Parts: sequence; C-alpha cells; structure tokens
Amino acid sequence: MWWVWIGLFLSYAPAVAQETAPTVATSAPDIRVEIRGAFQPRLSYGFTSGTSDDIERLGLGIRRARLRATTTVGSRLGVHYDVDIGSGTLTSIDLFGFYSPSPHWLLRVGYLAGAQPRAATFTSMTQIDAVDRAAIAERWARRTIGSSGRDFGVEARFQTATTRFHLFLHNGDGSFSRTRGNFRESVSGGDATRGIDRNGLAVSTYLGYMPSALAGLEVGAFAGYNGSENPNTAAAEGAGGRAYSTYAAHVYWGANPGSQPVRLKADLLGIHYEAPNGSSGDAQHLIGYSMTGAVRLLNNGEAFARYEGLHPFADEGADTYLTAGLSYSLSARRGEAYHRERVTLAYANAYPDSAEPARQHLVVLQFQFVF
Repeated sequence: MWWVWIGLFLSYAPAVAQETAPTVATSAPDIRVEIRGAFQPRLSYGFTSGTSDDIERLGLGIRRARLRATTTVGSRLGVHYDVDIGSGTLTSIDLFGFYSPSPHWLLRVGYLAGAQPRAATFTSMTQIDAVDRAAIAERWARRTIGSSGRDFGVEARFQTATTRFHLFLHNGDGSFSRTRGNFRESVSGGDATRGIDRNGLAVSTYLGYMPSALAGLEVGAFAGYNGSENPNTAAAEGAGGRAYSTYAAHVYWGANPGSQPVRLKADLLGIHYEAPNGSSGDAQHLIGYSMTGAVRLLNNGEAFARYEGLHPFADEGADTYLTAGLSYSLSARRGEAYHRERVTLAYANAYPDSAEPARQHLVVLQFQFVF
C-alpha cells in the first residue's frame, strides 16, 4: 500500500507545480489580494501497546488544509485571514490587521500568533521537521493560551536580516468564546462585562538572532507572564485557572528541512504556575526539552530524529517522546523550495511517566503541497 501512495504523489506533484498561481482582480489599483495555501493529507497506522486490550487503527485523513488571504492597501496597511478546512468545516486560524510604519517595524492587532516559544507556531506548518511540531510545544500551547497558539492582542514586531523581536500584549486566553477570550460586548446588551470578573492580561516577548557570519545558526529566547487565569491552566478538571510565568530558549543550526546537509536543533521551555488564592497545593513548574537532528540523503531527501522529555513537575520523572523518519522533496529535485512538494514517512511514540502501562505509537505517511 505504501508504494501505491508514493507513486500517486510522484505522478501528481509535477502537475501541481506547473499550474499558474491564481490572481485576484480588485476595484482599486492600490489594493492587492494574495491567496496562498497548503494541504497535508496522510495515511496513518496507530496502536496502543502495553495493555491487555491493545488497540489498532489504520486509515486516511487530512492533517491540515489551510487557505490564507492577505489584502494590502497601498504598501503599509492590510488585513490577513487564515482558515483551516481540514476538519470539513471552516475554522479561523489568524484574523488580524497590520500596519508597517517603516521597513523594519510591523504592528498587528486582532487574533494572531504573537510572541511564543520558537518550536510552537513560529515553526510554520510547512517547515515542520517531521509530521507534527515538537510535542513539548503542543503541550505548552494546550496548557497556556490554547492549542491553536493564537490569542487576541496587539503586537509590535521589529525584524531585520539578523534580528527578530516581538512584544505582545494579549488577553491570555485564546478562545473565541465571548465569555473567555473574545471581549466584544456593548452596553445596549444590558451587560457590559457579560458577567465575567477578570482583570488579568498577558504580556509576552520574543528575541531571535541569526548572525550573518554563521549561516544557518539561530538562537533565541522567549518570556511571558499571563494573569488571565484561563481554564487551560487548571491543575485538574473543574479546578480554577492559575496565573503563570513562562520562558523558552532555542539554538538551531539549520532551522528548516532541507536547508543544509546536517541540521541540529535544541529547545527548552518552562511554565511556572502560581498557586491560586494564595494556597500552596497547586503550585507547579513544568519543564520540557527537545533535541532534533537531520542528515541530507540523495540530495533531495532527509533523515531526521527527535527526542523529547516533559516534566509535568520539575522534581518528578518525565514523559518521553521519540520521532524518527524520512522525507523527500519533489520540488527540490527541480531546483525549487524543499517544502513546496514533500512526502514524509515518520514513526512517533509516547511514553508517559506514570503507573499507566499504555504506550502510544503512530506511523504516518504524509504528503504536503504548498501553493
């Protein structure tokens, strides 16, 4: 079955690349609309081991299917909207306005991926090393601002060829719910607060540096504080949310797949939850680390491996994750970008540090088309 899917990809990919990019006509000469997208179908085999009732599942699915529309008015002002249709319904991913007062500064306001750990959404879905982002980054998002990694806020960004700086003031709760993250009430409704008593906001900052003298090297750090006490931060189901401080650091030598013959990446992140209501029982410090290595194969392919550990409490054992596999790029074979047309075969497992003996395993054959 694997060779059938690979054959279909090899025959279809060149045809995709030859298609002409769509153009959008507007009524005003200074308005430009750019439409981009990415599609990631996959064949997966998952199984649970270590229990008396092991479970297996084989099937096809769509991991991500994105459409991005950016409308620019003149050269400085615009609106960006990013949606995912991989679940069969339209889900908003990014929705923000932006203004560029100078070539290096960009202001954004709305629902967006602001300052956060580099391994999270700052690693684009089309530049993921395997088939999913690092597990520690996904766990970080689910336990802070939400799994999407986005939040309502305003951000100032400074970027040059070697430096990237973000300062993000945000609600701290990435939910679109009007009782959580999306505060949009009016007095005509009879309740200007919708009955929600919350004063805490969040502030996050990110700094990245890519020295021009050392091609491929990237170092960076992230720090933030979130006082919203949103439900993602609860110590247990039904418990109250907690304020927290968070941090991260990374060192990359070759951030993107296919970018150089040998790539090495290291990530560290942490969350320190405050005890709610002055108690001490729910104070918690989470620490995660990830190490990735990749080696070029056959000029247009790559072998990769990633090892991760996540300590839910700093003084206890760690959940571990291991991912390994191969990727190959049809677009790179034609001299184009590696991520444009890519096929990836990956194996991943999860070993929780608990009394539960279950172990999670997943084998994925994933295709990627970027347009």
